[in-house]
Amino acid sequence: MDTGGAHDADVDPFETLAPLIAAATVRIHAPGPGYAPDGPAPRPWGSGFFIAPNWVLTCAHVAMRQRGGGREVGLTFGGRTVPGVVEWAQPEENPAGGLWPAPDLALIRMLEPAPHGCVWLSERTAKVFTRKEVAFFGCTEEDGQIEDISGRCTIRGELGTDGRLKLGNEDEIPEGCSGGPLVDLDRGEVIGVLKARRGNGRDGGLAISVVQLRRLPTPPGPVRGERHDLYQRVLHAHDRYHADQHRNDHVDRATWTDGLSELRATASRALTPGQRVELLGLLAELPPPVSARSLDELVTGLRGQPYEGRLPAPRGWRDGIGLLYDLRQGRSELEAVLRYAVHVATADRPYPAAPEAERALWDWAARAAADAELPRAFRTALSGERAARLRLRRETVSEDAAPSRPAAAAGRPPAHGRPPAPEAGARSHTLLEITPRGWERGSYDWRVCVARPSGELVSVDEDYGVRGLDEPPERLRAALAESFRRGDEPGSPVTLQVALPYALLGFPVDQWRVPPQEGPLGRARPVVVRRADRAPADPHGPGALAGAYDGDAAGEVGEVSTPRQSRWKRAHVGPMRPFVLDCDDGRPESVPAVADLLAWDSFLLPVLCRAADPGADPGALRQVMDGGHDVVLWRREPVGRDGVCADFHRGAIGTVSGAGQADRLPAALWRLRADLEDGVPEAYWAAGITLLYDDPTRPLPGADQPLEAP
Repeated sequence: MDTGGAHDADVDPFETLAPLIAAATVRIHAPGPGYAPDGPAPRPWGSGFFIAPNWVLTCAHVAMRQRGGGREVGLTFGGRTVPGVVEWAQPEENPAGGLWPAPDLALIRMLEPAPHGCVWLSERTAKVFTRKEVAFFGCTEEDGQIEDISGRCTIRGELGTDGRLKLGNEDEIPEGCSGGPLVDLDRGEVIGVLKARRGNGRDGGLAISVVQLRRLPTPPGPVRGERHDLYQRVLHAHDRYHADQHRNDHVDRATWTDGLSELRATASRALTPGQRVELLGLLAELPPPVSARSLDELVTGLRGQPYEGRLPAPRGWRDGIGLLYDLRQGRSELEAVLRYAVHVATADRPYPAAPEAERALWDWAARAAADAELPRAFRTALSGERAARLRLRRETVSEDAAPSRPAAAAGRPPAHGRPPAPEAGARSHTLLEITPRGWERGSYDWRVCVARPSGELVSVDEDYGVRGLDEPPERLRAALAESFRRGDEPGSPVTLQVALPYALLGFPVDQWRVPPQEGPLGRARPVVVRRADRAPADPHGPGALAGAYDGDAAGEVGEVSTPRQSRWKRAHVGPMRPFVLDCDDGRPESVPAVADLLAWDSFLLPVLCRAADPGADPGALRQVMDGGHDVVLWRREPVGRDGVCADFHRGAIGTVSGAGQADRLPAALWRLRADLEDGVPEAYWAAGITLLYDDPTRPLPGADQPLEAP
C-alpha cells in the first residue's frame, strides 16, 4: 500500500505542520475599523483558529469578553483585520468568576471574505488522544509588541469528565494563547483548544478537547437542510475545504494532505492521507445521519460494540469514521471503513441527497477495495450488501410514500388525534436518579443513564453532594442533554424517567429547562416518575402478590413471573379504564384498602385528584402502589378550598381512555404539557399532572449496583 511519503525518521513534524497551523491562527480582539499596516496592532483578548472557511473556533471566555454581552469581534490574521460575530458560545457568561466552566468554546463567523488556511480537525473520539508531544499556537504581548508564539508540551491527563485536558509544564503558555489550537504532532491533527495557563510552578495549563464541539445545539425540529444544524454546517465545510485543496493541482503551497503524508504515524493506517481526505469530503456531500441513535446503531453493527463513553457521542458521518480507527489494523480496518462507506451511501436521510453524491461514495469504496487488492469474495459481498440495502430502502420508501420517516412538529407531539404509537418492542430511554443524602439535609446525589432496549444501563455522568435541585446544576443539564441526543429520533424524543424516593415523587422535574433558554422539559419530551426506594423485601412488593390474582388476563398477556407484572402487561394491551379513587363529585374520599386494590381488574387505572391537598392522607399514593399498581395518574397541586374537580376528572378520564394503552400515556401527557405551556385553555386542568410509570419487569438498579462503565 502506498504510504504517501518517505516518513524520514529525522523529519520533525513540527517543521512540517507549523506553517499550516500558523496560516489558520488568528488574533481575536475588540471590533473596530481595522488598522493600517504600519499602525499599532489592536490588543488581543486571545487567539483562535479557522476550522472551516469563514469559521473560527476559540474559547467562550475569549469571544464573549466584550462588556455588555456584545457578540461582535475583530479578527486579525495575515496582516489584515476583518469583523466577525459570535454565532455560538457555551457558556455565554461566567457570573461566578474564576475559570469559565466547560466546554468554554465559541464559534465565530467571519463577516467579510478574506483568504486564509484551515486546520485539520481530528475526527476521532478520545479522552486524551496521545501520550506524545503536542504543540500549541497563539499570540502574546512581548515588550509592548503583539507577537505570534508557539511551543510544545505533553498531555498529562484529564480534569473532570467534561473534556478538559491537563497540560504539562515543559514549556510556558503565555497570556494571549487562550483559544489557540492544540496539535497532536504524531498524527498531524488539531485535538484541542487552549483554555488556561497555570502559575506557581504547577502544570502548564488546560485545554478543551475538540470532541466537545459535539455539544453544539441540535435543531429543535426536523432538519430540512445542512444550514439547520450548525455542527454539520461547519464540519461539512471543513471536510469539503480539505478535499478541494487536495484535488486542486494548481495549489502552489503545501496542503494538509501533503503535511500528513510526511508523518510516520500515517504510514500504517488503512487509508493514505489522500484517501482519508477524499472519503471525508464525499461524506460531507451527503445529508447527516437521521439521529445520533441511528449513527450509533450503524457503527455498532461494524464495531461489534456501542458507544459508551462519557464524552459527547458521535453525531456526524466523520465521527463514525473516527470510531473505526484503531479498532483493528491493516486489512481488517480497511474492510470496516469500506463497509461503513457503503452503509452511509445507502442510509436513510433527513432530507434528499444531492444528485450522484451516493453513487460517488460507492464508486470510491469500490475503487479503494480494488486498489488495495482485497479478496474478490469481499468485494462481491460489498457490492451485494449495497444492493440489498438499496432494495430495502426502496421498499421502505414505497410503504411510507416518502424518502424518510415522517417527523412531528418541532419539539412537541402531534396537536390532534392519538399520541404517536410506540415503536415495536422496548425503546431506549433516559433514566435520572435523584437520591437525597439523609445525613446532609438539602444535599443530593444524581446519576444520568442511557437505558438501552435490552434493559442495559450505561452511565453518562453522575455527581454527589449537590446542594438544591430547584434548578439543575450545569453539569446535570449537560448530562441530560447528552443522553437525550443519544436517544432522540426526529419527531420522537426519548422519554425521561425520573427515579425518586416516595417523598419526592411530586418533584416537578418536568418544569426544568435543559438548556435554560428553552422551554420546560415536559414540553420537549415525555417525562414520567418511578419510585426509587421500594425495598425488594416490601411485604406488599411483587413477591408478596403471588396468588392474589393469579391468572388475571393470563390468556391475553401470556406467562409472567408475578401478578404485578401481569397487571403491567395487561395495561399495555389495553384498553385501560380510569377510576378516580379519592374524590367523588368534589367530595374527598378515602383510598380503598390494599386488599381491595389487589382485587381490582387489571385494566383499571387509578387516578388521584386530592393527593396534594392539605390534610390529605400522605400515604395514599403509597397505598395504591402497594396495591399492585405501577401506572398511576395524579396532580401534585392541591385542589384548594374553592377548587372544582370536574375539569380534572373529565380531563384525566378522557386522557386515559383516549390513550387506550399504558405505553401511550407518556406521550399523551407530553401533548398536554405542550398545550399547557402554549396557553391552550382546554389544557388548564392538567397543571401539575404527574404520571407514575414504574416498570416492574425492569427494576431500578440499587444504589451500589455497577452499571456498564464507560
